[in-house]
Amino acid sequence: MRKHQIQHESVPPENPQSNIASPSRRSQQRASRYTKTSATGLVLLCCLMYFLFDVYSRVPKRSGNNHDRPSSDLSNYSETIFLPYTKPFRTENVPCVHATIDGVDLRLPVDTGSTGLFIGAPKLPNVETRGAPRGYQYLTSSWLLYTGHIVDLPITFHGLNGENAISTVPVLIVTRSVKCKWYNPTKDAGRCPPHPTDPSIKPIERDTSKIIYMGIGFGRNRVNDDRAITVPRGNPFLNISVLNGRAIRPSLFRAGYTISTEGIQLGLTAANTQDFVFTDLERGASHDSDPRDWAMVGMCLRLNDGGKHCGSALIDTGISQMYIRTAVGAKLPTITVPNPKGGGYVKRVPAGTKIAVGIPKFNGVAGYSFIVGKGILGEPEYVVPAKQPAPPYVNTGRNFLFRYSVAFDAIGGRFGFKSLLPDSSSSKM
Repeated sequence: MRKHQIQHESVPPENPQSNIASPSRRSQQRASRYTKTSATGLVLLCCLMYFLFDVYSRVPKRSGNNHDRPSSDLSNYSETIFLPYTKPFRTENVPCVHATIDGVDLRLPVDTGSTGLFIGAPKLPNVETRGAPRGYQYLTSSWLLYTGHIVDLPITFHGLNGENAISTVPVLIVTRSVKCKWYNPTKDAGRCPPHPTDPSIKPIERDTSKIIYMGIGFGRNRVNDDRAITVPRGNPFLNISVLNGRAIRPSLFRAGYTISTEGIQLGLTAANTQDFVFTDLERGASHDSDPRDWAMVGMCLRLNDGGKHCGSALIDTGISQMYIRTAVGAKLPTITVPNPKGGGYVKRVPAGTKIAVGIPKFNGVAGYSFIVGKGILGEPEYVVPAKQPAPPYVNTGRNFLFRYSVAFDAIGGRFGFKSLLPDSSSSKM
């Protein structure tokens, strides 16, 4: 205001009448002001529209289940390697692949039911663990607790004809392992507590020189469980950095794998996923910090043609049996039988029980049904009624791979199935 006053006082009008415009001049002034205002408004409107378009164009497009995910088009990916199993795939054994760590040749068991690599300290005697952070892993299906130290190590996987791939991940070097049936994964944090009812019962100590296990599964971690060996950065198959002596190129190497009864294919391409049918996965517990973290695939199960029980499924190469649990309050056929491995009794789902599984639902991308004890293709060795709480859940065991090969797309958040039956449509439930 002061500047305006100074200008006004320093140049007074010589003739007061000269500031009085004629009617025609006032009309011209109004028209001029209107034209300038309209032009200014048009410019502002254009700027606003451009801003809104730019913002919209930067918003990631979402798939049908409202998850941000990259394109599922694999046509530009070409880098891949096949890892054959060291022995023929069988119900009785966990499949293994050949690898080298710190100059030691190893046969690494491939377990999709866990995540992370853990090896007994005697197997890697030259690996220094002093000062390394402590870590642990617990396998619920076998009640085994592993404790030790975590060390980042490069792993060389050996394929056919001299091909190889290198992955560097945190490895749990196990200094102690016990069988602890009463361990609670949600609160015991790597320590086997005293037996809750009988203090005389002690955990069973295990020989660490025989311990070697590699978990390459997804969706096995919990919220706030960011231990290095349980999240994607601890998965050896998702952290390949070198392929046949050259650094991988993310534009050509799609992080993920296929699993069949023949072996493992690391790096997804259009060719090695041909005939697979995919379903989208939900975000995993640590997806915000690592977009490769995805939850287990959805499923619905039905017992004896009864009602549906929908939850999650695990295709678990680490075990030969199946675990199932139904919705809260639902009756699950159960019998008690002598433990075939000796010592007491165990619970089983009885022979003659019809079990049907659909993924991610009935009439979805995959499914099968069997009658316990009939011995059809893909039937597990036996079926265990799970003691875990809701929601419903099924662990198919490794025999599922006699019916389907599976594929995990860690970048796109998808899980795929390729039927091994002549008529794939008949396998869907």
